[in-house]
Amino acid sequence: MASRSCTNLLELASGVLDIPCTPSPRTIPRVMTVPGIISDVDSYSNDDGDSDATSSVCRERKIVVANMLPLNAKKDAETKKWCFSLDEDSILLQLKDGFSSETEVVYVGSLKAEIDASEQDEVAQKLLEEFNCVPTFLPSDLQKKFYLGFCKRQLWPLFHYMLPMCPDHGDRFDRSLWQAYVSANKIYADKVMEVINPEDDCVWVHDYHLMVLPTFLRKRYYRVKLGFFLHSPFPSSEIYRTLTVRDEILRGLLNCDLIGFHTFDYARHFLSCCSRMLGLDYESKRGHIGLDYYGRTVYIKILPVGVHMGRLESALNLPSTTAKIKEIQEQFKGKKVILGIDDMDIFKGISLKLLAVEQLLQQNPELQGKIVLVQIVNPARGFGKDVQEAKNETYLTAKRINEVYGSPNYEPVILIDRPVSHHEKSAYYAMAECCIVNAVRDGMNLVPYKYIVCRQGTPHMNETLGITEDSPRTSMLVVSEFIGCSPSLSGAIRVNPWDIDAVADALNLAITMSNSEKQLRHEKHYRYVSSHDVAYWAQSFSQDLDRACQDHYSKRCWGIGLGLRFRVVSLSPNFRKLSVDHIVSAYKRTTRRAIFLDYDGTVIPQTSIIKSPSPEVLSMMNSLCKDPKNTVFIVSGRSRTSLGDWFASCENLGIAAEHGYFSRWNSTSDWETSLVSADLDWKDIVEPVMRLYTEATDGSNIESKESALVWHHQDADPDFGSCQAKELLDHLENVLANEPALVKRGQHIVEVKPQGVSKGLVAEKVLIKMVNDGTPPDFVMCIGDDRSDEDMFESILSTVSSPALPSRPEIFACTVGRKPSKAKYYLDDAVDVLKLLQGLATASNPKPRHLPHLQQFSGIGGSMEHLTIIDLYMVTSICIYRFLPVKSNQIFKCPDHTLGGTINLYRYNVLVTSRVLLLGIVLLVLIGAASSAPTTVTSKTLYGYFSNLASVFMKATTKTAVSGRPMVKFESGFTVETVFDGSKLGIEPHTVEVLPSGELLILDSANSNIYRISSSLSLYSRPKLVTGSPEGSVGHIDGKPREARMHHPKGLTVDDRGNIYIADTINMAIRKISDAGITTIAGGKLGRGGSHVDGPSEDAKFSNDFDVVYIGSSCSLLVIDRGNQAIREIQLHFDDCAYQYGSGFPLGIAMLLGAAFFGYMLALLQRRVGTIVSSQNDEVPTKPRMPSSPYQKPLKSVMPPLIPTEDEQEKQEEGFLGSLGKLLVNAWACVLEILGKKHSNYQNQSPLQQQHRHSNTWPVQDSYVIADEDEPPTIETRTPTPRKTYAFMAKDAETIQQLRQSRVFYNGWGDHQQQQHYHRHQSSTPQTFYEQSCDQTTEIVFGAVQEQDGKGEAVVIKPIDYGDPMLGHRSVSYRFNSMGYPHGY
Repeated sequence: MASRSCTNLLELASGVLDIPCTPSPRTIPRVMTVPGIISDVDSYSNDDGDSDATSSVCRERKIVVANMLPLNAKKDAETKKWCFSLDEDSILLQLKDGFSSETEVVYVGSLKAEIDASEQDEVAQKLLEEFNCVPTFLPSDLQKKFYLGFCKRQLWPLFHYMLPMCPDHGDRFDRSLWQAYVSANKIYADKVMEVINPEDDCVWVHDYHLMVLPTFLRKRYYRVKLGFFLHSPFPSSEIYRTLTVRDEILRGLLNCDLIGFHTFDYARHFLSCCSRMLGLDYESKRGHIGLDYYGRTVYIKILPVGVHMGRLESALNLPSTTAKIKEIQEQFKGKKVILGIDDMDIFKGISLKLLAVEQLLQQNPELQGKIVLVQIVNPARGFGKDVQEAKNETYLTAKRINEVYGSPNYEPVILIDRPVSHHEKSAYYAMAECCIVNAVRDGMNLVPYKYIVCRQGTPHMNETLGITEDSPRTSMLVVSEFIGCSPSLSGAIRVNPWDIDAVADALNLAITMSNSEKQLRHEKHYRYVSSHDVAYWAQSFSQDLDRACQDHYSKRCWGIGLGLRFRVVSLSPNFRKLSVDHIVSAYKRTTRRAIFLDYDGTVIPQTSIIKSPSPEVLSMMNSLCKDPKNTVFIVSGRSRTSLGDWFASCENLGIAAEHGYFSRWNSTSDWETSLVSADLDWKDIVEPVMRLYTEATDGSNIESKESALVWHHQDADPDFGSCQAKELLDHLENVLANEPALVKRGQHIVEVKPQGVSKGLVAEKVLIKMVNDGTPPDFVMCIGDDRSDEDMFESILSTVSSPALPSRPEIFACTVGRKPSKAKYYLDDAVDVLKLLQGLATASNPKPRHLPHLQQFSGIGGSMEHLTIIDLYMVTSICIYRFLPVKSNQIFKCPDHTLGGTINLYRYNVLVTSRVLLLGIVLLVLIGAASSAPTTVTSKTLYGYFSNLASVFMKATTKTAVSGRPMVKFESGFTVETVFDGSKLGIEPHTVEVLPSGELLILDSANSNIYRISSSLSLYSRPKLVTGSPEGSVGHIDGKPREARMHHPKGLTVDDRGNIYIADTINMAIRKISDAGITTIAGGKLGRGGSHVDGPSEDAKFSNDFDVVYIGSSCSLLVIDRGNQAIREIQLHFDDCAYQYGSGFPLGIAMLLGAAFFGYMLALLQRRVGTIVSSQNDEVPTKPRMPSSPYQKPLKSVMPPLIPTEDEQEKQEEGFLGSLGKLLVNAWACVLEILGKKHSNYQNQSPLQQQHRHSNTWPVQDSYVIADEDEPPTIETRTPTPRKTYAFMAKDAETIQQLRQSRVFYNGWGDHQQQQHYHRHQSSTPQTFYEQSCDQTTEIVFGAVQEQDGKGEAVVIKPIDYGDPMLGHRSVSYRFNSMGYPHGY
């Protein structure tokens, strides 16, 4: 059957179906942005100020999630419509009594009936309106695999201590069933996400069917208030650890804030599993058991559920119940009724109960005919071979007992295997002399509670039956030790259901017990049951959940982990991870540093088998100790012999051994002993006691020190070792009460040491000595992982606060691991500690960045004629040292003694990109400056040298480094640098986007803010708030950017105009941020998540999981609607997409310049290759030139040609880099001249002249005079050059004209374009266009401008002065735009 599980129920409830004459149904409000502003009320509220929507938002709301809804479903045979009614016996419905009347309860779960896909929308609408229920419609195949498969065939047997030892006894793990379980939990979670307001609502998940649902909710909402209650047993760790997906289920439960169990045994088993499988420790916090899980405290609640007193008492007052009681009295007159009510499954122990009755009748023949066991069998909740076998065995045993001990008028065992109404069960409860619950394993089982309440009766029932109020009330219970209600019923007779004789004896005792004792037991039970009913249970759980969530918003949260291993890290704002960049920055700006380091668990991992320091650790310690600004101490509990031998190579390292009992300042100084009493006689008392516990605890050992004794239990069983450590601690404290010794418990240790010895005293001693020596510290760092290190943190904070210090130093107290500590910072493990120490060691020994001999060449921009080969070689050597990657520990030798002889380049492997660029510029400037030098042997040698150097350099930059792991290649030349650290600013970057201006947008989804930051990022950049608020307010409010609100947006994109589009997923809306403010362009109605509705923006619907992408080519916004598995498109305004046609650099001109550049490079390469190939160096004879006129001066080149002519003599041999340098120098001069003259002439020319101007790059002659008798040289006019055909112009003329008009419109100068006197005509070939010639314009094709004086005596030819302001009045134009491109194309 097709499922409609993703149906948007809130949309159905919002009345968007537009059914005429139908009032808008009530909806479940989701988001209240700020007090008084409700985001989903606008569409549903009416003129009445007391509308339901407005009032309901202010109510507290609980979302109860369970496998089945508390509803009964039945389809009417005539109307074919579904009819629903509340299941009054459901505990989910009864728990509402524990909440206040103002609390709204929403139920999420499945129906007990299968609903056809075509009816699901209608049913969902009806259930929401009438019962406040949100159904999850699972496909039938998924439902079977989920409930009947994984839940009933794998989880349920395992939680009841049944292992699949063989195929006949339980099913083996099936991965497909597990996947169905996860899929079903995901569907339930999606339904919760549709209706939840994560800031205010509480979610309460019930039972083992939904144990991974908390992971999905926590992944979406980090601070959701989430509780879970397990109604079944939780097995011991030995049983649970056999489950293949044990970690995933444990982590799912740990994503809750509060986990409830019926008994301490179940909670203890869960805690043991967390300890043994996840390594989590728990402790009692003010009466509440808490687990620290990545900074979050997960609380454990132990409280058995109760019964609904009102429901039972009202059933007893029914006339039908009274009638049934009278019927039972008559039926079993003169007999004592023993009652059993159980489900038909293998764990209820029905057959064992029947065997006990048989044993009772056999041992006590006088009871035959006087007792009757009435066994009511509820329908089985599961199906399988085990259930059928249990049912057959029950019937066979009952039949045998009745045949042996019965008679025609008497049956010792009566089986009622049919649906029994509530009032009928109440009647049997009221008339039973004894009730027996003989389950071999059960979660809670409320049958004993119901029996006690019914035996108490009601005034109305007593009056009807003629029972006086003074008559004593009695009851007797025989309960199994393995059910949840057993610990709370202290007056019941507890039995082992497997011991048939013991159960028979217990039944006999219950029947024969005196009425007075029965009355006392009954009164005790009734007081407890009546005061701990279901309302008390719900209220207590709700209060504890609120208490567990009270610090949600006082901590910083972020998610880690993938899939079902996801968890949320939650830490105090003042307790944060120590950043290496942050501490290195403080390290560099300080000069008097004190560094204290613990050893085990800090420098060396606790789990490491090798306890000696590695060579890397010794190298880092040496680097830190050799810095004269540092005072470094290792403060450890280890012996001085071990520490002294391990750190013998660190000469300047201070060591404090055995928690400071022994200390020395460096390797040459003597060990100093603490000033405390040297009386160590107490060791003779401690050692025998520790040896006793060592023999009794497998995996433990004793470490003997000179001043202390340590008992280790790291390798022992976690639970047993912890228990033994507590016992040893108490034992030693008692025997050492009058001795000068102190007993302390650490991480997997119990240590006894002299009084007055602590790590804190060591830190205090070192700091005071630095002050007395006149070097008060301005930097103090202390790192440790144990409880003993907390003394150092405390001592440092108190010492630096003393007035003896002139100024307070920068303090970095850091603990290893996320745990409560007096330190301000933390690091995850010893690996992070080593990374931090490596950063400090690198800062103490910085790589050389500036060589003094490079400064003498700082003025090298002059002529290269003054530099010798040796000088250039030394500069090049320095450049190689600065820029080329060198292997670790490579020795680089410089030929000049002034460079210091030998340079040790330690680990200098990273080639910085900026240095590559700088080296290229230096080489080009050197070569370009030398290009004008005369052709000498020296210059040729230099060119060849630099060419070879460039080849070596290019090869060096392409090498790759291979890491220690095989098949992994790392390419050199890349570095990772933190350019923005949001942890110091309270910003949590989610995604970034680049604006057209180059600025970066940072989306802080966690705090619902958007920041803008300049593209030149640095650690000190301060972002500017675009929208949202610094406090991170949430909601859905449009308007001014600083006043608008969003709700944890998850994506953003930017169009060509710089408008920002936000994927406000929780509000299911797309927001636009422009200069005018913030508006909503699509969605925004908080319907029940994720229906796929297209149409106008105000009617469109999205899911609560989507992202947006801007597509400039189609001027649209693509919406990746993940929740609906669809891609939606929103057409944007065309103005927002036309930015690419703005006033940027014209594409045509860029193409022409690029073509010209590459043409020149091709010609230069051809000429260079020809020169290399030629084996003749003889001088090429020049072509004969035309004879100069007698009046003509010799030509003098003002600017050399950009491309040499073919007849030019090759004067010198130049390298490739030399040619490239000359090219750049000459090209730059041309560009400056062109741009400068163009700007100066533009203002003085008419629009017509501006159309035809061009820059004269040809050689210009000096002025000369033509004699009167001679004619001046003629000036040829050239025909216009046809335009070149491009691929994008291969269209008809009409299309091209439309393209031009559109671009004129986008550029905003269309009117001005039409006013210009610029004419074109079209040739017969449509692809070719020509410029129309103008007779009134004098066009200079080549040469100088000729002028004749007023008398006509001579013609003066002058070079063109581009700066002449009168040039614009001479009707002279220049062929710059001969191709016919208009300006601004």
